[in-house]
Amino acid sequence: MLKNSSNSDINSFLSIFKNDLECLEFDGVSLTVRIKSQITIYTEVIKKLFSNISELPQNQIEINLLSCLVEKTFFFFELKNFLSNYEKISEDFDQNRIIVLKDDNDYILKEPEDTFDQENLVLFNIREYRLVLNLFLNTPEFTTYKSRSDDLLTIISKKNGVFDIGYKFPQISFFLEYDLTGLHTRIRNEFKKKEFIQFFKEIVIESIFNVDIENRFNNIITEHNILLNLATRDFESYVSNFAFDKIKSKFKDEREKYFESIDRNIASIGKQVISFPLTFGATIFASYKVKDQAGFLILILIGYFLYTVIAFLILNMTAYNIKCLKDDVINEENTIKNSYNVIFKEFEPDFKKIKKKIFNLRIIVYVLFSVLILLLILFIIYTLINLKAFDSVENVLDFGIIFC
Repeated sequence: MLKNSSNSDINSFLSIFKNDLECLEFDGVSLTVRIKSQITIYTEVIKKLFSNISELPQNQIEINLLSCLVEKTFFFFELKNFLSNYEKISEDFDQNRIIVLKDDNDYILKEPEDTFDQENLVLFNIREYRLVLNLFLNTPEFTTYKSRSDDLLTIISKKNGVFDIGYKFPQISFFLEYDLTGLHTRIRNEFKKKEFIQFFKEIVIESIFNVDIENRFNNIITEHNILLNLATRDFESYVSNFAFDKIKSKFKDEREKYFESIDRNIASIGKQVISFPLTFGATIFASYKVKDQAGFLILILIGYFLYTVIAFLILNMTAYNIKCLKDDVINEENTIKNSYNVIFKEFEPDFKKIKKKIFNLRIIVYVLFSVLILLLILFIIYTLINLKAFDSVENVLDFGIIFC
């Protein structure tokens, strides 16, 4: 079956549809049209795009719109047909080519990765409407109860109690009157702040209380800008006036914990810094005393190797602790930034200071890893020299290059 048809074939069909076809009947799947002239030529064009067509008397052709041969291209007849099949294409909406044929021989076209314009705005409005509805229905902090059979969701607020919101699907004209571009993204970002949801619920209840239940969700969509702005105002006022001291006090405790953890890691690293030269020096001194006794030199090398392994494991644990600390700090920073962006600047210098210390700690750990490995290599070379494993300085250099 043909999977890829050129854009020129689609453009040719749309040109024919607009100028040379007459729409007669649509049964929900198949569209019956009459070709005004040159039926053979036009039929060939239609066959390139659809696998299921039937030629009828009087220059009529029945086209199964679901049989489109072009990959990720979907044909519909009128917006009602598009709406009834929206769920089938919603997952890959951005990548799909959507063509809505109209009874007046006009059409609406959305290309893959297309952005909205005045011609395809209605398709994007429908998409935004459905995305927002799904967001409401699937956010437990907003929707306490939902009944899809009744097209009803229930919210509960501390101030106003239980409130029902119906989401009866509006007429097509609804999607031609407004520009809903970016609405879902805005609400989704606001809903990341759990406290904001509570303020939004209060504003919604107070604003649409007198609206018929079945039209309340539609009213939220039409008045979304005002509702969101009011909720944002109340939320920011709450954060500024009440939450700041609480957050600041909590962060002060967290900050002390971060610094204490940093100090513990510094102490652990400090022990390693002191132990490295002492252990290496003691090992060199011991090996020097028995440099003529191969057996003792090998035992000392094995002992120093085991010490290196243990020191490596300790350093690795310290590095892991520092990584966990870094992740905790980043998560804390993102939480405050996303939930309390208004006051985040108050904490930004502290986060920079903490992250700077963590960065310096990680550099020290990496340097210690390198020093630990280098000392082991040097001691191996020293031992091999004393065991007469090398005949000349050149062999020592060659071994060092190969080992590295």
